[in-house]
Formats: sequence, C-alpha cells, structure tokens
Amino acid sequence: MFFLLFAALATLVLGLKESYLGKQFDHTSPYFSWIWANFDGRHYLNIAVLGYRNFDFAFFPLYPSIISLLGYVFPIPHLYLGIGVSFASYFVAMIMIYKIVKIDYKNSIAKSTLLFLSFFPLAFFYNSVYPDSIFLLLTTLSFYCARKKRWVLAGIVGGLSVFTRISGLSLLPALAVEWYIQNNGSQTNFKKIVLKFSNSLLITLSLTLLGLVAYMVYLRINFGDWFLFQKSMSAWNQQGIIFPPQVVYRYLKIFFLVDKSLLVYWVAVLEFTSFVFYILLSMYVLRKVRFSYGVFSIILLLMVTFTGTFAGTPRYMLHLFPGFIAMALIFEKRTLLRRITIIVFFVLGAILTGLFTRGYFVT
Repeated sequence: MFFLLFAALATLVLGLKESYLGKQFDHTSPYFSWIWANFDGRHYLNIAVLGYRNFDFAFFPLYPSIISLLGYVFPIPHLYLGIGVSFASYFVAMIMIYKIVKIDYKNSIAKSTLLFLSFFPLAFFYNSVYPDSIFLLLTTLSFYCARKKRWVLAGIVGGLSVFTRISGLSLLPALAVEWYIQNNGSQTNFKKIVLKFSNSLLITLSLTLLGLVAYMVYLRINFGDWFLFQKSMSAWNQQGIIFPPQVVYRYLKIFFLVDKSLLVYWVAVLEFTSFVFYILLSMYVLRKVRFSYGVFSIILLLMVTFTGTFAGTPRYMLHLFPGFIAMALIFEKRTLLRRITIIVFFVLGAILTGLFTRGYFVT
C-alpha cells in the first residue's frame, strides 16, 4: 500500500520517461499495474508469452515458466499473473524467514527482521514482475531445510533457486559450511564421515548445481550453445569476467568525471555505497549471526562484481535474508537509531519507487 502511494505521488512530480515501460508489453492494462513490469519485467513477460529470443537468455527460466504455466490454467493477463506470483512468493518467504529466525532468536527479532525487509527502500521489487520474491523464498527455504537436516530437500530447493538466478550458486559454499557446522566433531571415524558426506551434503550440492546444468542442457538442445546465458550478457556489456579492484576503479572514475547533475551519477553512488554497506553487513552476519549465512551473503555479492559493474547491487539486498536479521539485532536496543533508519527507508523508498515507476532506471 505504501509503495502504491509512492507511485501515485510520483505522477505529480515526475514526467513519464518513455523508455522501457511495462505498458509497451500490454497497452490495455491500467497504469498502476504495468508500472511494476518496467525494465527487466518486460523481459520476463516476453519469455513467458513468446519464449526465449534475442538476448533474453540472460534471464533464467523458473519465474517466467511459472507465469507461462499459470497462463494456460487461468484466463488472466500474464502481467497480473507475474505480479501475483511475486506477491505470493513474498508472502510465503516472510513466513519462512520468520521460522528460520525463530530457530536462533526470540519472537521480537523475527518480527523486526520482517519489518526491515518489508520497508526496505527497494522492497517494491518484491511486488513487481521480477524474480526477487521467489528467489528470496527459495534460498531461505533451502537454508531452513538444511538447518532441519533435510539435506535432499535443501538441494532440490537450492537447484530451483539456481534455476531462478545464477546467483543461487552462492548456496553451494554456504550449504557446505552449514553441513560442516552441524557435523564438526559429531563423527570421529573417517569412514562414517565419508558415508555421511555422501548421503547428505554431496547429494545436496549435486541437486543445487543441477539447476544450472538443466538450463545449460536446455540451451544446448534448443539453441546449440551451452553458455548462451553468459554470452547474452553482451547486451549489457557484462559478458566478461572483471575482478573487483577494476570495478572499484571504474566507479571512482565515474565519481570524478561524470556530471553530478545527471541521474546516472547518483545511480552509480547508490550502487557503490550499497555494495560497501552490504559487504559490511555481511561481515557482521559472518561474525555475529551465523557463519554459513555470512558466506552466502558475501559470495552472492562478490559474484556481482565479476560482471564489471555494481549495476543491480542495491537490489541484491532483497535476496539476503541474513542482512535483515543483522539489522534487527543491531537496532534491537537502539530505539532512536531504529526510528531514524525507518524514516530514511521511507524517504528513499518514495524516491526510488517514484523513479522506477515513472521509467527512470535506478538499479
């Protein structure tokens, strides 16, 4: 409701930028529906309706496949189905996050975690035609299954997360660390350790990796190229592998050379500061929350840098449920700072929602 309000207020102060709007997918839908399919949303809807074409291979298939399948069952426009899938995934993700936080912390921390998650400035993506909600649900569920020692199910869900976004591969080292935490010292016999590894973690990691393998096989069979998803990144000049120091250097040049009156400058500032903040928050998770959660967060963030840009980084916090646990813990006894943070979240949320819904790229 708040993000709808922000979108409505934006119509009073921002002109509509005719760039990559959701209405270009469906001209008949009302304004307050197609604004949630701007930018990448159009790619996911095109895949759901028309299949893979052009450079759409960079977008992994689970989310648009669900929309497409639902389109065969329900006589509802795909735009609304996309929003519905996102919102339903977000709702279930909140339940799973509440459950996983309750394993280690009291009820107030679990509720506070959901508060920070829901009012995060970019949380409008959870309700948009983007896979962020379903990715959050799947990664959280995979961890929850691992915490409950249901390793096969953790692997199946992990594989689905990779089938949603390639950054789901960050679950591989994180689940391995979680297995080690649970089994360190529980077995002294080498043969028993190997057997337990084979019957649990090895299966989990294999099933998780299967999410990427399945997509690669699909690309090879239908389009003749195993790595078409990577090559398609050339449309965004992100097909190569760039090391983090080079990315930092690129952003420093932007800060010194780009006109500060341009939106692109402030988007770069948002991307860079977000990355630094998320890394620091992930280090806190590593030390104070749970080591496996911290590994997941740090690896996922570092994967972003190898594309040569921090573009999209502000949105990656939406995938890092441990970061919201960290916020809940940090602000537990800092009431004034907590209130200030929520106010800042509201202000940034209004600005970023307004820009996004009016057709201005923010992340």
